[in-house]
Amino acid sequence: MITYVILGVTFLYAVIQISLYASRQRKPLTRQDIDERLLAALNGGDSTRE
Repeated sequence: MITYVILGVTFLYAVIQISLYASRQRKPLTRQDIDERLLAALNGGDSTRE
């Protein structure tokens, strides 16, 4: 039963991430977004905003 809950949460997480990625593809990145991503990459972690 716990396995199904974990699978369900994982599935929902994947759906949310895919929808965020798809919606992001329609908009060009702003200079601020690029700067945030580069800074996050240099710091070795994800950006604070998702």
